[in-house]
Amino acid sequence: MTIRGERLLIAGIGALLLCAAAAVRAQDNASAGASQPPPPATGPPQLRDFRLQGRTVVPQPTQQPPAPVVVTPPAPVTSGQAPAASPQARAPARPAPEREAPAPEQTPAGQTAPPPAPAVPAEIEPLPAPAAAAPRDGGIPWLYVGAGAAALLGLIAFALIRRRRRRIANDVEEAPAPVPAERAPKPEPLLRAWLELELKAERASSTDAETVVQFLLEITNTGKAPARNLRIDVKMFNAGQEQDKEIGAFFRTAGRESTKCNLPGIAPGTTGAIKGEVAMPRDEMRAVVLDEKYLFIPVIAVNALYDWGDGRTGQTSKSYVVGRELEAPSEKMGAFRVDQGPRIWRTIGQRQHKLARRV
Repeated sequence: MTIRGERLLIAGIGALLLCAAAAVRAQDNASAGASQPPPPATGPPQLRDFRLQGRTVVPQPTQQPPAPVVVTPPAPVTSGQAPAASPQARAPARPAPEREAPAPEQTPAGQTAPPPAPAVPAEIEPLPAPAAAAPRDGGIPWLYVGAGAAALLGLIAFALIRRRRRRIANDVEEAPAPVPAERAPKPEPLLRAWLELELKAERASSTDAETVVQFLLEITNTGKAPARNLRIDVKMFNAGQEQDKEIGAFFRTAGRESTKCNLPGIAPGTTGAIKGEVAMPRDEMRAVVLDEKYLFIPVIAVNALYDWGDGRTGQTSKSYVVGRELEAPSEKMGAFRVDQGPRIWRTIGQRQHKLARRV
């Protein structure tokens, strides 16, 4: 609890104790006043047992507040019947409780006589009404006690709320800023080999037996580790609706079932080149007939498998469409006409096809 909260709590307890002490003093004074006997009557002895027509006023103590004095109307009194009251007789005497008035006298004829007119001796002064004693149980002092207790409870509740808020604020202020968990360092990438292939068609020829395309293949290791045991395979396909399906099957099996060329390895950052050729038997060629011309469009696929690291294998595959370069530069190429006997084409070129793979 904070210092301010403790001070508020101590002040509330002190207020409650003061209210309780005041209530106790009020109750003690009320009890003392109620238990003391009334003071003795003062005055001449003649007025202590003063009688009015056979009735005597007798003082009688009581715990409850006395009722007002009621005097039974007496018969007219002459001045000779009672002595004159002295100054001492005017002191207030303790009133007597009200007694039942006597029944009215009956007349001889059976009728009730009217009551006589009340008369009070001039010498007797009316008694003052006694002061009401403080109640013994309950009353205003206990209201003070209840109010003090309520005030104390309110102060305690206020102090607890302030303490709770202050503690929450301190916890927020003192709470350390969340520190992000340290991420585990990323493992360094493995140094591996990456092969890039680039094929350049140089010459094409056609005979009655086959069609042959001669090329230059460049192989570059762009990785950080050497590539070992290169297995290179090249195959020619007919351009048409089935070419992509056939090329895809070749990429899945090339270098595994058979291979055209083997190289021991290539260091990282090194480029090597090999010359080669690929042929297709004439009975496998599917030429396109156009205006009685047999036109042939070859597609060459190249696949390279290699080893790197600890028993890992990489693969790079590409495909190219081969044709005759036109006199004017263009993205299009001309097909090879194969119905005019053996021929050689030296101005040829290639365009990379969409099918490729690099893993």
